[in-house]
Amino acid sequence: MKVSSVSPNTQPNFGGLNMQKMLTRAANINSWQQRAALGAAAMTMQPLIDLTNKDVDKETRKISANRSFAKGLVGTATGIVVRGGCMKGLEKLFENETITDSLARLTAKGTSEEAIEKSKDFIKNHGGAQKYASVIGTIVAIGVMLFTNFLIDAPVTNWLTNKMNKKYEGEKTDKTPSIPQTQPKVQLPEPKIMQNPVNTPQNNLKGGV
Repeated sequence: MKVSSVSPNTQPNFGGLNMQKMLTRAANINSWQQRAALGAAAMTMQPLIDLTNKDVDKETRKISANRSFAKGLVGTATGIVVRGGCMKGLEKLFENETITDSLARLTAKGTSEEAIEKSKDFIKNHGGAQKYASVIGTIVAIGVMLFTNFLIDAPVTNWLTNKMNKKYEGEKTDKTPSIPQTQPKVQLPEPKIMQNPVNTPQNNLKGGV
């Protein structure tokens, strides 16, 4: 039996799919992109689960779905803004020569000056600043979001949920058929016309002449 030699540098290829390239792209997905993907899934799946919950009535299902969608939308938007902002801020910070030199010495601590220079070159010219900013920015963003969850997410979620519920209540009212209000007819008695004249002094005088 003939066994073909395989080079250790050969990239695996399954059915035309370059797994190495796919894994590289997956590794380059940063924190805010991951939050966007998770948020999109949450805004799609959780309201759908609420709408198909047969254990509660239709109105409760709709209100629960509104709440889930609002929570997912606000949480995703806040997460993207906070994480993206922290990462971009750190990238700008790493453009400073002093900070870049300090970071390079920290990452290459205990090595030669040549290794420190290579670390500095990696940060400046080979995407090191973006990678460090992605990791450190995610850690900083987690701390920031401990406050934004109470200051932004909770009140905005309640406001948006109430807006959506009011719109649903309005649509439900518009679809409800209105019953015309009819006033009961009051039958008034017809006036009676007297056939015989009333005995008055004038009539008595005429009758006596």
